Amino acid sequence: GDPSITIYLQPPGVMPLGGSATICCECQYNGGSFVLYRNGQQFRTLKPRGSRAEFSISNATRSFSGPYSCHYLHGDNRTVLARSDTLEVLVEELQGPKPVLSILPGHEVNAGSDVLLQCIFQDTNASCFLYVEGRAGTLHNFPEKDAKFHLSRVEQGNGGRYSCQCYIKGTPLKWSSTSEYLELVVR
Repeated sequence: GDPSITIYLQPPGVMPLGGSATICCECQYNGGSFVLYRNGQQFRTLKPRGSRAEFSISNATRSFSGPYSCHYLHGDNRTVLARSDTLEVLVEELQGPKPVLSILPGHEVNAGSDVLLQCIFQDTNASCFLYVEGRAGTLHNFPEKDAKFHLSRVEQGNGGRYSCQCYIKGTPLKWSSTSEYLELVVR
């Protein structure tokens, strides 16, 4: 089958205005290059290190917001072998308190256990998002401030670094900083 590309933002979440992040593109293929597109226009080209290319963004302005995608090109004729899904990047001023993320029953669990991820935020008029580092998009969108996400019968693939981020509803939306990262280890 055709190779597939994974695209994600590192660290995940809404990028802080003036901050930095990296757009990562991964493809299990060798001998080519990645082209990053922003708003449908070619933005940058990079040779991968191994199976991954990293496009760094620093001193981000709101102009960096928008849809990004990666193409994987092969050889001299620059044939497109694969295209990623679209990654929506949002750059905003982050303000207010950070949400607090907790993992119950703990950070290390046995495979087959049930795990509760809880994101707690101070503002009652908030909505929160749960992220896993190295994966595209949000894992879960919580419509309320005291957000709980259940993982039933966890497997090794559920392990990773989790974080959450909230916004206060209104005009304009006010985004919080990202919570501290918590590592979930599945044994």
